[in-house]
Amino acid sequence: MNSLKYIFLLIFTASIFQSCSDWIDVEPRTTIDSNNALNSLDRINAAVNGMYDRLQTTNLYGRDLIAIPEALADNGRATNKSGRLNPEYRNTTGAHFLIWEFAYRTINEANLIIASLPARTEIAQDVRDGIEGQALFIRGLMYLELMKAYAYMPKAIVDVQNKGGVPLVLNGVADLPQVTFPPRSSIDDCYNQIYSDLKAAAVKLEKTAASRAPAYATKSAALSLLSRAYLYGGDYANAAKASEDAMALVGSKLLTKANYIAGFRSAVNPESIFEIPFVTNENIGVNLSLQTTYTTLVAVGNRTTTGGFGDLVPSANLLAAFQSDIDSVAGIFDQRRALYELGTMGRGTAEIECTKYLGKNGTVNLDNIVIIRASEVLLNRAEAYYNTNKEAEALTDVNTIRTRAGLPAKTGLTGQALLDEILKQRRLELAFEGHRFFDLKRLGKDLVKAPANVPFTDFRILAGIPARELGANKNLVQNFGY
Repeated sequence: MNSLKYIFLLIFTASIFQSCSDWIDVEPRTTIDSNNALNSLDRINAAVNGMYDRLQTTNLYGRDLIAIPEALADNGRATNKSGRLNPEYRNTTGAHFLIWEFAYRTINEANLIIASLPARTEIAQDVRDGIEGQALFIRGLMYLELMKAYAYMPKAIVDVQNKGGVPLVLNGVADLPQVTFPPRSSIDDCYNQIYSDLKAAAVKLEKTAASRAPAYATKSAALSLLSRAYLYGGDYANAAKASEDAMALVGSKLLTKANYIAGFRSAVNPESIFEIPFVTNENIGVNLSLQTTYTTLVAVGNRTTTGGFGDLVPSANLLAAFQSDIDSVAGIFDQRRALYELGTMGRGTAEIECTKYLGKNGTVNLDNIVIIRASEVLLNRAEAYYNTNKEAEALTDVNTIRTRAGLPAKTGLTGQALLDEILKQRRLELAFEGHRFFDLKRLGKDLVKAPANVPFTDFRILAGIPARELGANKNLVQNFGY
C-alpha cells in the first residue's frame, strides 16, 4: 500500500475517532464509510471540532505558519539557543514549510463533513448551513496556506520556474477505492476555488451567532479571510469590497491607543476575528510553543525567571523600522515597540524579544493563536484602495493605524510614497504574526536580510513538495530546484 493511500485511510480514524471514543467501541474498523460515520448531529459536530483541533498542530498554527514566515523573511533573527529555526533563518535548502500532509488531512475532513450534510434532513437547515460554512471556511483557509507555501502568487510568478498550484481535492476520501491521484491545478484555478469556498462560507454562516467568534468561523471571519485571499491574488477591486464588507462587521473591534497593548496581554485578543484556542491539556510545551520560540520571559518585565528559549528575535532591521518615526524631543513614540523587550540571560545572551505570546491563558507556553484580527483587514483595505486609485481613502486607513500607535498622521502622501507607508505599517503592525514572508513573496520582492539576501527568482522562495507525496502520486510535479 503506498503512503498516500495509507494517509487517506488514517484521515478519518486519526481525527474523528479521537473525538468520539464511544463510537470507537461500537464500530471498530480500519476503513470508514462516511455515510455511516457522520450519521448524526453529535457525530458531525465531533467531526467539526476535530477539524478545528487539527489546526493546533505545530506544523500549522501551533508554531510554523506563524514563526517560519518571520524567520524566512527579514523580521526574525535566529539566536541558535536551541538550534530551532536557524536553518529557516539562513534559508537553507529544504528548511521551509512542511504543511502538505496536515493541510490535506484537514481538507479531507472538511470534504467529508460537507458530503454528509445533504442526507441529514432531520437537522434544521440553518444548522446544516452553519456546519457547511465552517467546513468551507476551513477548506478555503487550508488551500490558501498550501498555495502560499508551495506555489507562486498570481501577480508575482517566475514563469520559467512555475509548476502551477496544488492539487484540488473537493471530494472526501474514507475508503481505498475513493483515493485519486490528481495533478497540480493551475494557480488561477486554485485561487478561484479559494474565493468560491470563502464566498460560500460567508453566505452559509449568515445566521451563525457572532458569539461563537473567534474560536469558530463566522461570516465576518469568512469575509476577512476573503479580503486576504483577494489581496494575495492581486484582485484589488474584490479585495477592497471584501475588506469593506468585513470592516462593516468588525470595525468596532479595532483597539484604541489606550487599550492596544492590553489587548495582547488578554487571553483572547479583543481584535481577534478568528483564532485557534488552546486549553490546558493542549499545551505545546517548552520546546515548540510560540512563547518559547519568541521569548525567554515567563511574564512581562520579569527577567529573573527563564522560561523558553527565545529562538527567534526581532532583526536589527525590524527594530530600526520601529525607531524610524520616534522623536523623543517631541514626545513621539511608537507604542507597538513596547511589545518587544529585553529577555533573560538564562539561555545565554539577553536579546530584545517579541512578547505578543506570553502565556496569556495564565499558563506558560499556553496561548490562543490569532489568525485574523481587525487591524489586518483595515490594512488589506488600505492596500486595495491604493491599487484601485482611491489614495485618499488608503491614506485615511493607514493613518488610523499610525495614530493608534501614537504616531502623527501623514499628510499629502501619494504614489509610491503612500504604498511604501502602507507596507511599512503592515510590517510593523503584523510583525511576528506570520505575514512578512508572504507579503514580500506576493509582491515579488527579494528577501534582503542577514546572513544573505535571497532573490525572488531563487527557487527557495517556494517550499518543496514532500518526497513521500511525489512517490505516491506520479501525477505530481516537484517545484523547480528540488
